[in-house]
Amino acid sequence: MPHEPEARLKARRILAGLFCATLALTACTPPATENPMTGSSNPSDPATVKAQVEELKQALKDLHAFKTETQKVIGTQKWADTDNPVNSACSTSDRQDGVNYSILSQTSDPVDLEASVSVVRTFWESKGFTTRTETNPRDPGLIRLYADENGGHLLSYYANIKGSSLEMDTVCIAGDQAAIYKELDRQEASPSPSPTTK
Repeated sequence: MPHEPEARLKARRILAGLFCATLALTACTPPATENPMTGSSNPSDPATVKAQVEELKQALKDLHAFKTETQKVIGTQKWADTDNPVNSACSTSDRQDGVNYSILSQTSDPVDLEASVSVVRTFWESKGFTTRTETNPRDPGLIRLYADENGGHLLSYYANIKGSSLEMDTVCIAGDQAAIYKELDRQEASPSPSPTTK
């Protein structure tokens, strides 16, 4: 078989070529899939976390605007936020872990209990929320209105003759809670640039 050594040599060359091509392709493959908008698919990737933090900040701005609209619907009372927004853990509608903000606003000005609850209910339902009302015959000076929406967006309005309150959560932003908290802390600790003097 005069052609057998040549055939074997050819087969070896083909196998060696395939092996080298495989090595070259493996070396060029990125370690994780990249998303040009948010970085890698790793939930702790710095670019991903920064994008989630920006999304969370936007959700807080949207919630403040929604709170102001709700207060205008109730009437001309003077409202005050009790403290800074609070972060908490939450779950998205598809059961992913995430983070949201919660705000609390109160007024000591009188409200018409029935009328204010009615207008707030109508307003919230017009925005896609499902509402429910709770009353207690032993506490006729209080009506509680609750609303929720998929994605952890929870709202409550306590119409009270002793002082009313609005407590609201932003939508839940999916992500690594520890990484998001760390980035928020880092941003809050970073000094803002000082204005240049001329």
